[in-house]
Amino acid sequence: MKTEQELQPDWIQELASSPFNEPMFTEEMRSSVLNNAANGSVRMGRKKRRSPTRLRIMTASVFMLLLIVAAWGWRESPVIQQLIPIKGWGNAADWAPRSVYTEDGVDKLQAFPGGDNVAGSPAGAWWNLLTPIQDLEGKTIRISAVHRDTGITLEELAETKITSDMAYNDFTRVSSRFALPLSGLWRFDVMVDQEKYGDIVVDVPDSSWEPSPSFVSAASEDPVEAMLSSKYPPTEMTGIEGRLGFIDPGFIAGQPNKYMWHFWGRDEELTGDLHITAVKRNTSEIIDVFKVAGLRPSPLNGADAAIPTSMSLPSPGLWRIMVSINGQLFDSVIVEVDKP
Repeated sequence: MKTEQELQPDWIQELASSPFNEPMFTEEMRSSVLNNAANGSVRMGRKKRRSPTRLRIMTASVFMLLLIVAAWGWRESPVIQQLIPIKGWGNAADWAPRSVYTEDGVDKLQAFPGGDNVAGSPAGAWWNLLTPIQDLEGKTIRISAVHRDTGITLEELAETKITSDMAYNDFTRVSSRFALPLSGLWRFDVMVDQEKYGDIVVDVPDSSWEPSPSFVSAASEDPVEAMLSSKYPPTEMTGIEGRLGFIDPGFIAGQPNKYMWHFWGRDEELTGDLHITAVKRNTSEIIDVFKVAGLRPSPLNGADAAIPTSMSLPSPGLWRIMVSINGQLFDSVIVEVDKP
């Protein structure tokens, strides 16, 4: 396993070395400075003194440049974060990845994200509250998540009543979907009866940006559904087979088009408000693409639910289209948007 220093970018390691091939402050310079100091002044020669105004402008410009470089370096290097905790981004210790929350030397909370837990896909998680059910039953739990780099805040678990079926040996276990739209550091604040119980920090990896594959949905055996399906040929789709997909006429930047979405899942998963968002590769700005209320199970083309949408993405490149139902990320699809 590589050390933290080995994982640093090359430019961070290069900053630690001198930019000069030879020592710039020689012994001769040292003697000259000491002699001048002893004589009470340093000669200026015939060079003009810089005006105070010009000197102030130059100093301010250099300071701003150093500030920009330092801020960018802080975001990219955990080492610099430890040395320079910047207000607004928080102390690095507050964002150190941890799956266990400890209070007064005693473990109080554990988190176990499932699967690959990559950005854009639901993975599920167990939250172990290391308190017996007898002390928590009847109270409520709520979990929120905040993204360090953007400040985006999401509801990981809506306020939920703690019940006896959450008992597990000598602790209490609660589950959530654990579906995050962006990679990077996320802090999860766990509240019990509106008071903070603990927090967990997870470094969520990015998902693959390979465009999602095409698949052909199985034809339905239901005669009514088969008749409806004939209105939307063909049934080749882009997405995740058995989860979600859409009949794909392609994407051209800035040009809206119609897309027929299909979903597979339980009735309760597929009932509610549909919200489609998107994020472009190498960015963190999430844009709204489509919203509609009243999605419900409606079998079509072998899927458990379907709905027509109008979508447009503003610029060419790879985009992750994320589908949420009732505020919960259902899953996502990667598409490539062409130039006009």
